[in-house]
Amino acid sequence: MIDTEGLAFLGDTARAIGDCLDPEQAARLLCEAAVPRLADAAAVYLDGGAVHRLDPRGRLPSRWSGDPAATVPELVGGRLLTVPLRAYGEAVGCAVLARDRERGEFDQDDVLVIGQLAVPVALTIFHGRLHRRQLETLEILQRGIRPGQPPSLPGLEIAFRYQPAAARVGGDWFDVIPLPGSRVALVVGDVMGHGLDAAAIMGQLRIAVQTLASLDLPAEQVLQSLDEMAQRLAAQTITTCVYCVYDPVQRRCTIASAGHLPPVLVSADGKAEVLQPPAGTPIGLGRNAFETVEIAADDDSMLVLYTDGLVEERGEDIGVGVERLRRGLTGVRPLEEVCASVVPATPMRDDVTMLAIRFTGIPSEDVAQWLLEPQAQTPSRVRGLVRRTLAGWGLHALIPTAELLASELVTNAVRATARPITVRLLRTDSLLCEVSDDDHRMPRLREPGRFDDEGRGLFVVNELADRWGTSRVAGGKTVWFSLPVKGA
Repeated sequence: MIDTEGLAFLGDTARAIGDCLDPEQAARLLCEAAVPRLADAAAVYLDGGAVHRLDPRGRLPSRWSGDPAATVPELVGGRLLTVPLRAYGEAVGCAVLARDRERGEFDQDDVLVIGQLAVPVALTIFHGRLHRRQLETLEILQRGIRPGQPPSLPGLEIAFRYQPAAARVGGDWFDVIPLPGSRVALVVGDVMGHGLDAAAIMGQLRIAVQTLASLDLPAEQVLQSLDEMAQRLAAQTITTCVYCVYDPVQRRCTIASAGHLPPVLVSADGKAEVLQPPAGTPIGLGRNAFETVEIAADDDSMLVLYTDGLVEERGEDIGVGVERLRRGLTGVRPLEEVCASVVPATPMRDDVTMLAIRFTGIPSEDVAQWLLEPQAQTPSRVRGLVRRTLAGWGLHALIPTAELLASELVTNAVRATARPITVRLLRTDSLLCEVSDDDHRMPRLREPGRFDDEGRGLFVVNELADRWGTSRVAGGKTVWFSLPVKGA
């Protein structure tokens, strides 16, 4: 019969074990409770190995291969007691207690006490493993949907930092998305909350942003459409997002914000300024339209986008953290050095995402543009313009293919519109040719029949171009193709 003191010991110890969340701590508490009160040595084994051992004389082995099907404590030789650890019908481990020969054998009261203490230990181990598996699942999910190294694009340099919170997975993301005309969409977003739900919603919204960006929609319309999607995807979810479009030819950057923290612009001489674009409301609320602001993106200036984990301190106004970041960004340094100086090396309380972009632009001598009337002789004129421009750029090997494909696109535009056509060539790491007109109908690729007089233009472009595509623009459409410059 267990006396009053024994019952008090059992209750206090069981509560202490039940209050801990770490399986190793629970194993330690069990061993410390057992030695020396119940035994002279104790060990808890998980997956066959000792996770904790209190054994001054080295009586117990470092590994134990007990019967995983055992459900009750078992006495072996009177002075060795094995206690299966089971939770919800699942074997999670085993505890082993031993007594010296100078001490009496275990009795039924000892078996009862240790059996009762094994229950909270087993539950803690079970839930600890479950939590660890959930974290591993979340990390795998987030690794799968988290952006990797941004692409190398003409007109800008990119550096970034992504740092998950300690022991938590959240909904931060960023993206660098190429757009027609060598323009680039820059995105940073933050889904409120942590865990599987936040990570899953983040993945859905990130894919949605990429899809909307591929349509080349205006920045404010991207956020408006994203807001509508978010309301259908997940009710009661709040997401902040900033969406920027940088044009390296015009050297302008358009910014739209959905309740996100303001970007920081660092001038070429190192002066940092907190921008104030129209704030808007977070994604998912559906309360108002979004607005944009356009800024000059001078060469060698830097734009920094980030999430609240970088600037938020408990008990401190968020504006104080933003000002601290602004001061930390002041000066002229390489992008990687900038990131390293403001993003801590160790995980913080919240996720941290930072995207730093240095604008370098595309030199005007690498851009040629013409506004042409849609006349029968226009395709022939374009061939001559392309031929002379590429010769001046030293791209002689590209001339035959480029002038053929440009004239095919211009021929299609001449047939589709009565208003002037814009033709633009850009020389970067590839040759880009764009033909724009005011006809909103998008061309379709099809393989022409043997006797078809029309429909061969896009087929030829598809066969000879490295890449090609179409996009809707304000007032019409743009059809483009690119050819690799390397080796030309």
